[in-house]
Amino acid sequence: MNAYTHISVAIDAHLATVTINRPEARNALNAATIRELTLAFTTLSTDSSVRCILLRGSGTEAFCAGADLQELQQSPSPSARRDFFTAIAGLVSAIAQCQPPVVSLVYGFALAGGLGLVAASDIVIAADDAVFGLPEVAIGLAPLVVAAPLSAAVDTRALAYLALSGERINAAEALRIGLVTRVVAKDSALNDTLALCATITQRGPDAVRATKTALHDARRNTGDTFIYELADRSALVSLSDEASEGIRAFTEKRAPSWKV
Repeated sequence: MNAYTHISVAIDAHLATVTINRPEARNALNAATIRELTLAFTTLSTDSSVRCILLRGSGTEAFCAGADLQELQQSPSPSARRDFFTAIAGLVSAIAQCQPPVVSLVYGFALAGGLGLVAASDIVIAADDAVFGLPEVAIGLAPLVVAAPLSAAVDTRALAYLALSGERINAAEALRIGLVTRVVAKDSALNDTLALCATITQRGPDAVRATKTALHDARRNTGDTFIYELADRSALVSLSDEASEGIRAFTEKRAPSWKV
């Protein structure tokens, strides 16, 4: 799992930790890093031993500062630019559709494409010094790819403010608009996030995956009939061996024993 150059992947006790390892570039996304992250999330999605994924950047200066502009500048052709932004779209989709829940831990900057990774995650824990923004318009770019996951995460006018002004917001404001789940002290952020991930890994793994999928689908479906589809899914989950064990453990006042 560690045959990567720009990221690292470690699995321990059903928790996979994916780390962007480009601290010298504020963990910016070059083409190679995007490919490696997409491969990692695609691989982890089908690993039944993984019950939760923690996504973070190396160090505490930045989660991810967005696209590597130096590399982008060196690839000016239309086809190269199209390939780059298509790859970012693929990465965002891989995170959003990953079967285990994804928890992002944000220290420092989460900007542009980095904010897209945050928005694609299921849960976001931010250190109290975290900074969020979509600065693309300040340099003549447009935050179009990341607008899709962000539109499902934050209020329409909050997204318009971020995307059209290019201004940055602090962790408290990010919490207020629904971009992050929780803001914690920087010194305790890692331990708090690991404790949350450990809690998720202790829940019914099939039930967690089914819930993650339903939440993802619900963001894209608002029709009245979709709630009945969810009722069918709930019934199927309730009939599983895992649910039987969970209910039995509850009535017997013991911890459930989940199959690996």
